[in-house]
Parts: sequence; structure tokens; C-alpha cells
Amino acid sequence: MTGSFNFGDLLALMGLVQSVYLIVYILFRAGHIRNVIVPSMCFCILGLSFTADFAAPRLKDSVNIQLIRSLIWISVPAFSVLFIGQVANFGKFPSRSYWVPLSLPLLIAGLGYTVLDDEDVLKTLGIISGCLCFLGLWGGRQSFSDLREDQYTKQERYWLIISFLIMNILIILGSFLEVSGYIREADFVLVRDILGIGMVYLASTSLLRIYPQAVMLTVRGGQKQKIEKLLSKEDEIVVGRIQTLLELDKVYQEQNFSRADLARELDISEANVSRIISASFDKSLPQLINELRIRDSLQLLQQTNAGMSVIAEQVGFSSLPTFNRVFKDVMGISPSEYRQQKKSSE
Repeated sequence: MTGSFNFGDLLALMGLVQSVYLIVYILFRAGHIRNVIVPSMCFCILGLSFTADFAAPRLKDSVNIQLIRSLIWISVPAFSVLFIGQVANFGKFPSRSYWVPLSLPLLIAGLGYTVLDDEDVLKTLGIISGCLCFLGLWGGRQSFSDLREDQYTKQERYWLIISFLIMNILIILGSFLEVSGYIREADFVLVRDILGIGMVYLASTSLLRIYPQAVMLTVRGGQKQKIEKLLSKEDEIVVGRIQTLLELDKVYQEQNFSRADLARELDISEANVSRIISASFDKSLPQLINELRIRDSLQLLQQTNAGMSVIAEQVGFSSLPTFNRVFKDVMGISPSEYRQQKKSSE
């Protein structure tokens, strides 16, 4: 291993730490698993890219390190397009058109390991791959049409999408200039890491505000004395864990989440789950789950123009008819009527 610690290494480490922090934060705060898969994949690739930039000077004797480094960075635009697709679709899993670009870096990786051994050729293919990835956004243009109609989170979502586009295009442009000999590789790596850090930073400041936030649970003041009499100290600890699961993890957004699932999470019996929830919240678990889902849907109905089926899936309902039925039972009107009322009152 060779190489001394320098400013480029500091940038790479900063990017890696930020990527890991953002992934962990997303996993704990973004709620439903559909919200975390694509962002986690995107920032895992960025984290691996920073790792490769840090490791490459120290593993110069390794035959494949430069090849691996180039291939990882070539993948960044494809995963960025996938991430943009999810942001544009308000957290809905990206459509097929957004996944197609992932085949390009995979194809280049296959060529790199089996046929090509010229790093400049690989970088040139990476430039072409990156350009094709962003041209592929045209296939998902309907998502951006829906985004333009969103009156509430449009600005933040547009800003994140445009920022990712610009920074990826600058990385592709820098790669072209480096391959063409207009800038040194060391200078390009510094600029590339700075742009990568910028992407992670922008995502960390806006991503979780785009997705619906957790609904806070509170115990009514009039129930407090009653609860203290009905619950033991151990039960009160369980209540705290239940609130964490519902407030932060938003487990209720998992479709078909049941009493058995909650009992498994808490490692207690289902009977104890029912007893503790009834005493703490004065309602059954299905009632509590449905109320939380409806509260989340109110935020989405007011702040976005997302379709009813998207909202139903986002908050945890297994079907649109079930969402409509429960919403009307809780609110007395249909979701579309509620949205119309809110828009009329603005």
C-alpha cells in the first residue's frame, strides 16, 4: 500500500461518511420500505465511489483497482436517474423506464472484465452511458408532467431533481475533459468528489421533507391517571416502544400489518398487545392503524396532487376501495371530496 493522506482523501472520506449517515437516517426515518430501497441504492453507489477514490492511491499495485473505480463511477448516473424517478413520482416505486438505464453500466462492466483493458476506453463508454441515461429520462416525462401540477412540494422536488441533473452532467463533462487531456486526472477526481458530496448534502437537506413525515401519537390528558392504574412499569415501557414503532418507524404503512406483526416486533403475546393498546389509546389496534393511515393521507391530499391509488399505497392500504371506505368512515366524506374542499378553501 502506498500514498499519503491529502486533500483528495479528506474529500473522499467526507463523502463516504455523509453517504453512510444519509443511508442510516433514511432507513430509520423514511417509513415504508418502498421509500428507502432506491435512495439507499443510489447513495450506496456514491459511498462506494468515494471509497474507491480513497482506496485507489493506496492500492496502486492492484491490477483491477482503477478498473473497479471507473466502473463504480460510471454507475452513478444510472442510479441518479432511478432516484430522480422516485422523487418525481412522489415516493412511488420508479416505473420500468427508469430501471432500463441500469443495464448500461452493467453492460460496460461486463465488457470491462471480459474484453477491454483500456481505462480511457472504459471512461469513454461511461460518458456515452451517462448521456444515454439522462436521455432516458424522456421515457418518464409523464412523471414530470404530474410534478408540475403539484402545488406544495413541487419547488423542493424540482430543486432536488435539477440539482442532481446538473451535478451528474458536470461529472460527465469533467470525465470528457479528463479523457481528452484538457484537465489532469487528479484535478478531475477532486471536482468529481466535490460534486458527489454536493449531491449527498442536497439530498440530506431535502429528501425526507419530500416524503410524508411521521404522525405523532399523544395520550389524552384525561386518560393519564387511568393508564397509570391499568399499566405496570413493564407495560409503560412497551407503550414507549409502540409509540416509537408508530411515530418513527411508521410500521403501520406496511400493507396488511397486523397485531401478530406488532407482537413479534415487541416480543410479547398478541393478547398483551391488545390489552396495552386498549388501555393506552382507548381503541383497538386496527382502529389505531386506520386512524394513523388516514392522518398521513390527509397530509398527502392537502400538500400534493398525487393520485388516490398512490396515496392509498403510500399510507399502507392494500387497495383503493379499502382506502376510500375507511377514509369515509373516519372523515365522513370521500378522499376526493376532502381534497376538493381543501382546495376550495385556499
